[in-house]
Amino acid sequence: MKVQTPAVGGAAQSLAGRDRGRLYLIVGIAEGELLLADGKYRKLQDPKRKNAKHVRLLPSFHPQIAERIAQGKDENSEIRAALLQLMQERKA
Repeated sequence: MKVQTPAVGGAAQSLAGRDRGRLYLIVGIAEGELLLADGKYRKLQDPKRKNAKHVRLLPSFHPQIAERIAQGKDENSEIRAALLQLMQERKA
């Protein structure tokens, strides 16, 4: 299943740059760029801006995290837990 449009709470994998291969959650969308956070190196307070062409959208969506981001609650630990779960699913 291929994801066509990015959405807040969706997962993405970096395809280009020093962070190639790293998994992120989309925490915002601004002017053709995605705002990405992994909860460890890139937190919600300082998300990575990345061109949408340089990421692969994954078919994993986390509505509870999207809701908390919309409420303005920053829970980096929840992002880390969601990405850890995603990594474990991809290995299986």
